[in-house]
Amino acid sequence: MIKKLIFALFILTYVAGTIQAQEEEQKTIRIVGQLTNAANQKAIPFANIGVKDTYIGAASNFDGYFELKVPGKHANKSIQISAVGFSTYNSSIKECSAVDTLRIQLKPVNYKIAEVEITAQSLVLIKMLQDAIDNIPENYLQTPFNYDIYYRAEKSENDKLERKREAAIRIYDDKGYVRENAYQVFKERSYKFLQVRKNFTNNSLADGSTYLDELLEMDIVRSRGNILNKNHLNFYDLSLDRVTEYENDSIWVIAYKSKKPILSNTSDYYATAYSGKIYIKLKDFSVIKNETHVVASNYSPQGRSFYVNPERQDWKPIKIEYDFSSTYKEHFGYYYLSYVDYKRSHELENKKTGEKKKININAEMLITKIITTKPEVIENRAYYENMEYDENFWNNYNIIFDGAE
Repeated sequence: MIKKLIFALFILTYVAGTIQAQEEEQKTIRIVGQLTNAANQKAIPFANIGVKDTYIGAASNFDGYFELKVPGKHANKSIQISAVGFSTYNSSIKECSAVDTLRIQLKPVNYKIAEVEITAQSLVLIKMLQDAIDNIPENYLQTPFNYDIYYRAEKSENDKLERKREAAIRIYDDKGYVRENAYQVFKERSYKFLQVRKNFTNNSLADGSTYLDELLEMDIVRSRGNILNKNHLNFYDLSLDRVTEYENDSIWVIAYKSKKPILSNTSDYYATAYSGKIYIKLKDFSVIKNETHVVASNYSPQGRSFYVNPERQDWKPIKIEYDFSSTYKEHFGYYYLSYVDYKRSHELENKKTGEKKKININAEMLITKIITTKPEVIENRAYYENMEYDENFWNNYNIIFDGAE
């Protein structure tokens, strides 16, 4: 009888202990803290806070505060806190969770950027990009507006200028910076030519086409087919290129490289390599500049996002590369596109003769005026221009007005 009682008590104790252990494992341990600079007591934003030997992590906010939620099964592990330019902090989860709010001071260290741990940067830079995406509705106008722009494009063959076109164009954006997929953005933006001057005559529809649609696609804040897409962030290798300054505000320059370039994250049907740098203002997470380099295997005259049948091409692509940059400026409390620069280089070989040639395309658009009050509604895109040259217009045209109303 006594043996049975002892056995029963053992079973009950074992079961109770097992249940308690399971409950402990299922509990979530919450660690809250603030990071400051030991040298000047200033908050340390975007530091990486992670549980060692796991993928669990968080990042500190602009004021240095963070919240880390750890599953109970990792209670015996340690946390590691690291920030660019500061010494690394390590402590056990048990010690950290025993304090309501941790006050952690990190000592500044003069590391070179190249020496900072890549894994320590990853969560921080992803968080920075996520904040930039989340703050687009606050930083960029969400209502219809017009851009008046100056457009210029040059096409050279074997270093000889073949065509040059300049144009004054008015663009209408039906939604403002409401982010959509490429097709939706395409439908919501339209434009018309105000005036044109060029060094050639239009003899076909192709002669009347421009690179404006591609320049508009390079407004990365407006569309989602680029680095500013939360669904794509894990598809990039990220690193902090440098911290710089713009108008007395701190700017983080994040270098990115696509691990798998595809149409949905490059807007290029034939991209084989896609990399660049994005400039984000620390004060409000606004994107003020983007620079992108692309290597592609082919190109359609209809645009970089289109398919082309290679069997119908007389010239075989040997090498195709291009660069584009987009710059943004603040006007009356909102950021707008300011300038887009586009440089493309093609090396081609004639399929029949073996002759080789090089094509260079340089295109740009400069926003000269922004109209937010009663913008002109433009229904369609003027894909082809065929306007008569107006000398008086160009004699009085001010390319660098750069104003807003």
